[in-house]
Amino acid sequence: MSQLQTDIRNHRLISGQFGAITFGKWGIEFSDRYSFATLTDTPRNAKYTDGIWHISQGRWQTALRTVQTDQTTIVASAEFTALDDAPLQDAVLRMVFDKHDIAHGAIAGQAYRHRDTDKYRLFPLSQARDVRLVGTDGSEIIITFDTFDGAGRFAPYLYLRDRGDHWIVHARLLPVDPVDHVWLRWANRFFTLSAPDPLARALWDMPGGQKMLWRLRERLGRHCPEIQAVPLNTVLAGQTLSLGVTCRFL
Repeated sequence: MSQLQTDIRNHRLISGQFGAITFGKWGIEFSDRYSFATLTDTPRNAKYTDGIWHISQGRWQTALRTVQTDQTTIVASAEFTALDDAPLQDAVLRMVFDKHDIAHGAIAGQAYRHRDTDKYRLFPLSQARDVRLVGTDGSEIIITFDTFDGAGRFAPYLYLRDRGDHWIVHARLLPVDPVDHVWLRWANRFFTLSAPDPLARALWDMPGGQKMLWRLRERLGRHCPEIQAVPLNTVLAGQTLSLGVTCRFL
């Protein structure tokens, strides 16, 4: 049997290997309308100072715990505590795996080969209890979304994404209805245009509007124009969102 090897520092998984499969970096992400906070990429309009994230629409305290608990298992959990009443579009535990030596990924009963589609194959936890990555040698990685607390305003989702040279898996908390804000935007590499809030809300509330526009670019992949509606809910000061996953290597 392949041996699981990990490099975990300050509860952040830097890199790992299971047989020929390599993976990392893992961490957290969260965002409001104007900012993107992350431990694995480049933050946007976000600054981490003295243990507190300062983003455009509020301050947040976060905690990440990542532990290899035995020869085949990694457990990761995260907490996001609002220090101000603050709108939020999502809170994420992010796991990244090199595509090489992985034959296919599977979610919600469907298998996918890596085609660099950049599609977010996103499902509520009621439809997808886990994500599976199957190695070319027959090994299997199973990621389960085990625990969550959305403070009554956010629900749990899993997604599987094939982008570049990686498989990306997110355990994700997203706003539930009725949502507090709707951000309808068109983005490209030069600029981002946002619809006026009353227009965004009107399109969201019209019959079929939510189904059509909700995270449209994410669902359709890289060949879709960067147009989508992103809902946000306000987390009250002192409230905490949390989520936890288990990753098993078999």
